[in-house]
Amino acid sequence: MRVVACVKQVLDTTVALRVVDGAVRQEAPRPIVQLGAADRAALETALALGAGDPVTAVSIGEAEAVDALRFCLARGAGRALHLVRAGGLDPIGAATAVARALEGAVVEVVVCGAASGDGGSGLFPAVVGAELGWPLVTNVVAVARADEGRLRVERRLEHGDREVVRCPLPAVLAVEAAGAEPRYVSLAALRRAARARIETIQADGAGAASGCEILALEPPKPRPRRGSGPDARLSAMDRLNHLMTGGLQQKRSGDLVEGSPRSVAGEIVRFLAERGFVDTRTGRGHG
Repeated sequence: MRVVACVKQVLDTTVALRVVDGAVRQEAPRPIVQLGAADRAALETALALGAGDPVTAVSIGEAEAVDALRFCLARGAGRALHLVRAGGLDPIGAATAVARALEGAVVEVVVCGAASGDGGSGLFPAVVGAELGWPLVTNVVAVARADEGRLRVERRLEHGDREVVRCPLPAVLAVEAAGAEPRYVSLAALRRAARARIETIQADGAGAASGCEILALEPPKPRPRRGSGPDARLSAMDRLNHLMTGGLQQKRSGDLVEGSPRSVAGEIVRFLAERGFVDTRTGRGHG
């Protein structure tokens, strides 16, 4: 089966991130990047579907795209295609460029991550499917060949439910991060990938323009803590104490009665009589 895996290199989210001057920066001496979790699962799914046929890995961008493709070659991809594009693209522009590059190629399945590790919009596989005119299956967690020209695809639904569909080929699959476990890569495979040839195509022409432009990127604004205001019927001192303690009042401890059983019992009866629970003249309780 002729399969294409679309991948993207993103910042490693296990390293602390912060927004500086309108850009996301890592708290590290140099950027630490990797394939997004969903893209890694998509690559493993593509390799499993290939079943011996060489899988083509595709990535669009500048130098970071080359690193992503070498990652794919080390994990078993047989061919790497770099769509060279100076400057960033939104998901629609990137997906359009990939679809244009795949037009006319003999491809049966395009496998993408359900959402990238940075933007996370989930638009990329949908736009690729729309541009190619192929059916799209989202939230994929498992894939197997069914009969000739079809796939048996398992989708994750809300609340952990599963849906099994039969999909005709050619098709586009959007794989979730839990869809496949990344395989171990040997040092020899990494060395071979570093020397492997990567094909390049210019993606600066028509169909590769971004429809939207990021104007600003700011950290979240701190949310003020909400507290209950003091009761207006309280005295000025009590209202001030309420504000200083945040409305938390110290629990008042009761009086401790000590002495002989007779004296303790007398104090209890006096306490109840003062509050009207018992009548000491009749010895009966009020209820």
